[in-house]
Amino acid sequence: MDSRVYWIWLQRALPLGWKKTAALLETFGHAAGVYEAGETALRQFGVGGAMLSRLTDKDLTAARRILNRVLELGDWVLTPQDALYPVGLRRLSSLPVALYCRGTLPDLDTHPAIAVVGTRHATVSGRQEARALSAGLAAGGMVVVSGCAVGIDAAVHEGALLGQGSTIGVLACPLNVEYPVPNTALRRQIVASGGLLISEYPPDEPYKCDFHVRNRLLAGLSQGVCLAETPARSGARITARLAAEYGRDVYAMPGALSGHHNDGAHKEIQKGATLVIRATDVLLDYESRFPSMLHVEKAEETQKKVERQRIEDPAPPRKEKKPRRTRKKEAAEPPAPPAPPAEVTTACPAGASAAAQQVFEALTAQPRPVDELALQTGLPITIVLAALTELEIFGCAANSAGQQYRRV
Repeated sequence: MDSRVYWIWLQRALPLGWKKTAALLETFGHAAGVYEAGETALRQFGVGGAMLSRLTDKDLTAARRILNRVLELGDWVLTPQDALYPVGLRRLSSLPVALYCRGTLPDLDTHPAIAVVGTRHATVSGRQEARALSAGLAAGGMVVVSGCAVGIDAAVHEGALLGQGSTIGVLACPLNVEYPVPNTALRRQIVASGGLLISEYPPDEPYKCDFHVRNRLLAGLSQGVCLAETPARSGARITARLAAEYGRDVYAMPGALSGHHNDGAHKEIQKGATLVIRATDVLLDYESRFPSMLHVEKAEETQKKVERQRIEDPAPPRKEKKPRRTRKKEAAEPPAPPAPPAEVTTACPAGASAAAQQVFEALTAQPRPVDELALQTGLPITIVLAALTELEIFGCAANSAGQQYRRV
């Protein structure tokens, strides 16, 4: 019997985020031990009611179906039996017993990771700052973790990709659910770049997005949590609270005092969170713990480059007013001449790589998605992403909304 089936069975039987999960496994050894336990042993542990009914239901059909579906999708299952299962999660009282993964999981027991989180209703400046900080962290050698939501989370993952580092997106829905839709291309880029998407929700099963449950994974996977733009009422502050409970470091970025967009981060700084302005502020804290793995100068250089790149927000479509009826037929006015096309860079900068030159030729003044650029150039998406990063640094390409790129 594939041991993953027992772990998936156990996950279906327990509430997500149940705080007695570690104690249950300590008592019965592993998922198969819980499966073999009888009603008497489970009652002695303190299990009753609907949970006892689920734990005494020994039908593995649904668990097998889920495992087969995961493999069919090209994904994989991470359980506490796996060597790569992070120690940071293993130490949680509510440790996840099955995680559904797409992409590559770095060894988080040897590589430092930082979760950068914030509001979904981010300002342009908030997104810009989170993006630049995350680029510096990634370039400096940190694994950058976030929640794959719109707003700050998306900016964080974009920054990590620009820094050409590793990033992990922790989803609050199954991997095969395209949510949120605006981040579809971003999720593909994370996997294509060698990063990871991870979820506690099995595919094709009923689910409820529980961000509180998801947030414990963000804190558990990381050595520290950094709040980017965060209002007073925000789920990101729950992640910071959990990080403090788990003994993780808590950081926060300052922001504008007016507008209340960052009141939550400011309150966490008042409570003792370390104020962060540069990626190096974080890296220096971990330099002695992870010798020769972190690159402070590269982090600073990358953060400065990304700070010079503007994040563009498309103007909302304007609702056109219907023309009023006139009693008399008026002479039609000649159509206005078309607006001249925006000026764009016509030559690839000297010193650009061959791949960057090829991607540059495929770019136009109109934004184009990454997969379309890859199809036209015949290059792998990972190479296209690296080339686009290079072109952005040269200042002749820009990332528009929805992860589409254009010449500038």
